[in-house]
Amino acid sequence: MKSRVYGCLLVLVLAGCGGTSPAPVAPVSPPAVAEAGAISTDVAWSQLMIALDQRMLAALELAPQRTADKDLSAFATDVARRHEAEVVRLRELLQATGAPETNPHEGHDMPGMITKENLALLATKSGTAFDTMLADSLRTHFEQCRMLAGSEQSAGADPAVKALAASVETTRQADLDRLATLTGPR
Repeated sequence: MKSRVYGCLLVLVLAGCGGTSPAPVAPVSPPAVAEAGAISTDVAWSQLMIALDQRMLAALELAPQRTADKDLSAFATDVARRHEAEVVRLRELLQATGAPETNPHEGHDMPGMITKENLALLATKSGTAFDTMLADSLRTHFEQCRMLAGSEQSAGADPAVKALAASVETTRQADLDRLATLTGPR
């Protein structure tokens, strides 16, 4: 059972992280497990969601000054507020597992994550060009987060982490629907 859990963790981490060349894989030692029943899948999902949300928050912070669409700006502000609260909750859940506070995804670009290059490019845009790029980045982010949340619900063990994943899945679908309304024909 343990080898299956660690295998799932390794697949999740390696499948999610992209880069120009694969980094050598160091042996993975199991994280401490809290009484709540967290397993490495719960830890990996929490760490990944923190990384995804934090990178998106950097993009969302640009919206008030750069967007041409006040409705998209208001939506971005709402998403940022919810992502900030989600990161706080994810950190609480991660802390309960005894896992280290470090970000194993630092410097990695993963599916659903706006790359540092695209974030820098987004910062140079304004008006309609900014709105289009932000909307595309949000759509990709929401879709990936929704998919990862579904995976956590299937493979995770900690009821609190799985409950947050269910909430993330529902919220990201609602965000996708709202984004489609905002960016569709008016």
